[in-house]
Amino acid sequence: MVLNDENVTGLPDDATVDYVRTGPGTLAGDYMRKFWHPVYVARKLEPGRAVPLVIMNQKLALYRSQEGKVHCIDNRCAHRGVMLSTGWVEGDNIRCPYHGWAYDGTGQCVQQPLEGRGFAKNVKIGGYPTEEYLGLIFVYLGEGEPPEFPRFPEWEKAKLNVGIIDVRPCNYFQNIENFQDEGHIWFTHRGSALEALQLDKLPKLSVERTSWGLRNVAVTPDGRRREVLFGMPNVGCFLVEPHNTKRAGEENYQAKETAWHHFAGWRVPVDDYSHLQVHTIGVFLEDEPSPEIIKRWHDFTEADQVGHELARKVLDGKLHFDQIPKLSNHVPMVQDEVVQVGQGVIPDRRKDVEFLGASDVAIVALRKLWVEELTALKEGRPLRNWHRPEGLVPAAGG
Repeated sequence: MVLNDENVTGLPDDATVDYVRTGPGTLAGDYMRKFWHPVYVARKLEPGRAVPLVIMNQKLALYRSQEGKVHCIDNRCAHRGVMLSTGWVEGDNIRCPYHGWAYDGTGQCVQQPLEGRGFAKNVKIGGYPTEEYLGLIFVYLGEGEPPEFPRFPEWEKAKLNVGIIDVRPCNYFQNIENFQDEGHIWFTHRGSALEALQLDKLPKLSVERTSWGLRNVAVTPDGRRREVLFGMPNVGCFLVEPHNTKRAGEENYQAKETAWHHFAGWRVPVDDYSHLQVHTIGVFLEDEPSPEIIKRWHDFTEADQVGHELARKVLDGKLHFDQIPKLSNHVPMVQDEVVQVGQGVIPDRRKDVEFLGASDVAIVALRKLWVEELTALKEGRPLRNWHRPEGLVPAAGG
C-alpha cells in the first residue's frame, strides 16, 4: 500500500475504511459530526469576545454574547471571506470588521450597512448548536437536529468541575488508542502520580463491549484493579485518587478533597495532524470550594507550554525520558505526548511495520468498533445507538 495523501494513510492493512481523516466530506468526519464535542473551556470565553477555532478541518468562530450566551458559526464572512472572530460582538450578534456585515448566532446575516434593505435575509452561513456543561463548551457540527446532549450525572454531584484543553501535535486516533492501552501505564508513567498503582506489578489485561463502547480492565497479581471506560466515538472515563496534602501558599486551605476524582476526556480533531486533548474533572469536596481550592485547580488546568517544550526536547534527544518527572508539573501528559507524537504525526500501521501482541487486545477491539460503524455508515445501514447509562463509571480499584 502506498502511503500518500490520496490513500488511507497509516491504516492497518485490514482496515476497510479510513478512520484517521475527519475533514468535511470524509467518512469519519461525517460520523464524528453525529456527536457533540467539547471545543473550549467555558470560563475562558468572556462576554463580548470571540475566538477562532478549527475543529475537524472546519474553521469556526466561537463567541459569547454580551448577555452571556455562547454561539458558534462559520469563521468566514459571506461578503469577502474575512474572519468573523476578528470582529465585534454586539449584543447577541457578531459584526465583520471589514464592511460591517452582522450575523446572529444561527449564522443568519442580519445587517449590511452599505447595502440595500432586504439583501441580508438572503445571506446565511453555518451556525451550530452549543451547550455549556461541566466547565466546557460543546458544539454539534452535524446536519439537522442534534442528538440528545450526553450528560454525566455523577460528575454533576461534584462541588467543583474544571476543564482543561490542550493541543497535541499528532492525529487524534493514536490518542484515542491510548485510552485503550492500559499496558502503557506500567512503563510510560513511571515517576508520575500513577506510581500509586504499584507499577512494579505487571497486570493482566482484558476488554469487553458495553452499551457505550468498551470497558478496559487491568488487574495486578495482588488483586488491584484499574478500569477505563471508552465511549464511542472519542470519550474516555477514569478515576484518579485525590491528593489531600495542603500545598505551598495555601495557608487558608479548608475544604478537604475526600473522594476519587472523576475524569472524562475527549480527543477532538483539529485537523488530520493535531487534536484537542480535553478533560473535565469532577472534584469532590466535603465543603464548598474555597477561592484557594478553585485557584489551585485552575492553575493546574492551564495549558503547560513548558510541558510541550520538554516533550520536544525529549523527542529531539536533548533530554532523557527519565528527566520528565523532575521538570514538569503535568508529568503524565508530557510522558504521553512523547510516546504518542514520537510514533509520527500519522503512524504507519501496516502489518509489516506494526506488530500487535496479546496485550493489544483493547486496541484491536477499538479498531473493530470503528470499522464496523464506518462500514455501516458507508453502506447506508443503521448505526448503533451508543449510550452510557447512569452508573456506568470506572471502578475505583483497590
